[in-house]
Amino acid sequence: MAWGAIIAWYLFLAGVSAGAYLTATYVGKKFPFAQTIRKTGYFLAPPLLAIGTLLLVFDAEAGLKHPLRFIYLLKNFPTSMMTVGTYIISIFLILNTYQGVMEYLGKSVNRWITRLGVIFAIGTAAYTGLLIGVVKSIPLWNTSILPVLFIVSALSTGIAATVLVSTFFNRQACYNLLTVKKIHVSLIGIELLLIFIMLYITGSANEVAYQSVMSLLVGEYSSLFWIGLIVVGLVIPFLIEGVEIYQHGLATKPKYLEISATSSNPSFVPTLITESAVLIGGFILRYLVLAAAMTITLF
Repeated sequence: MAWGAIIAWYLFLAGVSAGAYLTATYVGKKFPFAQTIRKTGYFLAPPLLAIGTLLLVFDAEAGLKHPLRFIYLLKNFPTSMMTVGTYIISIFLILNTYQGVMEYLGKSVNRWITRLGVIFAIGTAAYTGLLIGVVKSIPLWNTSILPVLFIVSALSTGIAATVLVSTFFNRQACYNLLTVKKIHVSLIGIELLLIFIMLYITGSANEVAYQSVMSLLVGEYSSLFWIGLIVVGLVIPFLIEGVEIYQHGLATKPKYLEISATSSNPSFVPTLITESAVLIGGFILRYLVLAAAMTITLF
């Protein structure tokens, strides 16, 4: 791997954090009654990003032996994408921590702070793709589709994490928002489409890029790609949530509020399977993007 598994975890956790914050903000604005999901999203975002950032510190070109080299990342603004990203995630960490604390205290947050948090959440999600996308010597990374793919995946995994944890505290929480399910299904479908578009475009760039793509489709990483990412991480969640929407969509009263047609105490199993699978797929996506990378000689 060009970069290690620690970076894969960082990319994953930062994306989930951004997605959880955006999920909480959206639900809080559109559905004031959905307090469990809003609170869960705001509570999840800070620790996930903090853990991811800590992993980045330990892996800053020195592994665990010299984590203080991370300080050098702050000196190359704005010429270094890594430095720019360091400032983005640092500001976002401050904002989402403040939001989480205020949520815990039951106090309101100025709407401009929330909007600023949204901007930096999107910036954090995009940066996880831009961080590796600027490496021109690796064709699999150097594509404009990758940041978009990582943003979509961040939103999807953020929803998954928020809904999964929310359901542990309130089983009704995720069953009362049909709109969130529709958004989630759409994001999964878009992510699936973007993956194959990226592989098709990248694979035709040059021989090294073609080899990277083939290692995913039929080579060393094909089992993890097809079974772990495509089937478990995307297709199964898409089908389960699609069936849920189809079965309960007609029972929506009032608009956007789903009334369960089966039970007042819905089963936790479909949510556990769906959201866990999405999270597994989100990590596998980032791991495979790093693992299948092959370099070319630029000069």
